[in-house]
Amino acid sequence: MGNDYKYEFLLHLVRTGAIKFKESGHYSINIADAMRTGADAIRVANAYAIHIKELGIKFDYIHGAAYKGIPLAILVAIQLSELKINKRWGYSRKEKKQHGEEGVIVGKLQDNDTVLIVDDTITTGVESWLKLPVHKSIKPVGILIAVDCEESSDKKILEKYQLKLYSILRITEILELLHEIEK
Repeated sequence: MGNDYKYEFLLHLVRTGAIKFKESGHYSINIADAMRTGADAIRVANAYAIHIKELGIKFDYIHGAAYKGIPLAILVAIQLSELKINKRWGYSRKEKKQHGEEGVIVGKLQDNDTVLIVDDTITTGVESWLKLPVHKSIKPVGILIAVDCEESSDKKILEKYQLKLYSILRITEILELLHEIEK
């Protein structure tokens, strides 16, 4: 696989049951299952942070999509700070709030910010992005997810909104590694 953190991340997903394979050949991924304890959550966030650093993704603001992306954004920001990369973070709500910190966005999103969305799936990440245009001058750098399922419908969504996809793992990498382990 080449990267120890990716291998460790995959093992963590399997051990925690966050990735499930069905007899039909289908699979499901639920990143929340990989984050049930504080130590588990740090393992997940660490994989995201190392991947961001490894790729050299440049951005100002980490955005978590409601709901699973919210703790992910916080934890990734913390882990990035451990790597001496300090970023602002925030998240979107499902519904607009009328009191306190009003609106659908919580966090200090500023004009001309470049934004990296972190989430478990492409779909919720894109839906989250669609709520952000209240700040017309912000620029997306993309969406970072745990596993790219490499489905054509996901690619069409990304192309439609001109969003770049970053993923820690691709499903083909996972299947190849699991096949190697079975030998």
